[in-house]
Amino acid sequence: MSYESVNFALNITMKKENRYILFLIFFWTISIAQSQVAENPFEIEFSGTKINVQEPFTISVKVTGLEQVPLISFPDNIKNFQKRESSRSSLTNQVGGKTIVTYTISQNYYPVKTGTFTIGSLEILVNKQILRSEGTTVTVESATEEETEEISQESAEISAELEKEASQGVFLAVSVDKKRVYVQQGFNLRLSLLVSENNAAEMDFYEVEKQLEKVLKLLKPANCWEENFGIQEIPDIPITINGKRFTEYRIYQASFFPLNNQSIRLPSVGWMMKMITKSEEGKDVVALKTYASKPLTIEIMSLPPHPLGNQVIVGNFRLEERINSSQLKTGNSYRYNFSIVGEGNIQSIREPTFTNMALFDVYPPDIENNIVRQKNRISGAKTFQYQVIPKQSGNFSLNNLVFWVYFNPQKQRYDTLRSTLNLAIVGENVQNTQLLTSDAESVYNGIEQWDSMKPVVDYQTIIRNIANILIVIMLIVMIFMFRK
Repeated sequence: MSYESVNFALNITMKKENRYILFLIFFWTISIAQSQVAENPFEIEFSGTKINVQEPFTISVKVTGLEQVPLISFPDNIKNFQKRESSRSSLTNQVGGKTIVTYTISQNYYPVKTGTFTIGSLEILVNKQILRSEGTTVTVESATEEETEEISQESAEISAELEKEASQGVFLAVSVDKKRVYVQQGFNLRLSLLVSENNAAEMDFYEVEKQLEKVLKLLKPANCWEENFGIQEIPDIPITINGKRFTEYRIYQASFFPLNNQSIRLPSVGWMMKMITKSEEGKDVVALKTYASKPLTIEIMSLPPHPLGNQVIVGNFRLEERINSSQLKTGNSYRYNFSIVGEGNIQSIREPTFTNMALFDVYPPDIENNIVRQKNRISGAKTFQYQVIPKQSGNFSLNNLVFWVYFNPQKQRYDTLRSTLNLAIVGENVQNTQLLTSDAESVYNGIEQWDSMKPVVDYQTIIRNIANILIVIMLIVMIFMFRK
């Protein structure tokens, strides 16, 4: 081959390589632009950075906009801390017919000694993707006598429930925090394997997902509302029963709220573990051993007669309320928040009652659910965010105008949360109102000027679609170039 032919071939090759490099740069640029457009649904948070030796340092992952809770794996080892139980909460906002859910999955790490510790960057696995956190500093102090007493009381509650089984080195326990509840009153259920610190046998978990699916078919009561704690990793929790130290491997946990007065019978269930022993030749010998739980019965009591007996929620609640102005004017709209806070079936809480619609025009609320699943109970708040328009002038107490009825199991009677607001309203009395306000917070501000026929432009979606189209074009061009 002549020198000119070789040089010509090299020039063609170099041109192709240059085009290929330019294409890669452009493709990489488009990919970065697209990734910047897409919002990151994950956020890492730290809490408990100044704690006592009996409190946890908590790492949380907040997930916004996903339909399902992702699979999250937190680090097993953090120096000077021990990984224990996890918890989950959900915040649901319903605004203008649109529902946005934010999940917070939290992992607790308990300190093993006092001091100031530097926590470096951590890697958290979320749906097989790695999230990296920034570092932080945790200060751990000694616990006070009151704090130590609170921990002892929690241990005593556990001991009373499991003391009959504590003579065994390993046992399976289906335990509940209450064996007698009212209709709609929650009880917490745990499925745990407890292993004594004196147990010398080496064991490992076996087909957890398959076993759990079969066990839950037997354990989940059909006549209950379930609030699952969403255990994704089996934690090892040190507890003391009758002075003996055990490790609790918590496999499943949920709170159940009975919907009728039928007693709940939880049957005995089995759980297989891999037992590992050594043969005479020194090799590992694996065998399966099944542990069985004791059956349980939960008695369900009917609520006392009441006109709203089939609608009320059972639990311990308090009222938090707020209106965005204490000086109101007739014809203007104001935001009024009625928050029911406490322990119970937060999800099923219904709206409060408004009795005098001649005083206000009240518009359907935006609703916010904040449910926290931790420490063997369901707690949180449900907030109803109203737009109200006063129609009469004067001084008014809302005590008899806005209220919410529930059943208090501690007092064993119905109770009522009533508004405590006293309002001074000025202006002329009006009959017909429109949702207008000078308040910048109102989502209805200027609603009469909106053009419902005018399409809403979603620029973020348009940019994302353009980026996708460009990527497809680049792929087609790349195929054409390589064919040449």
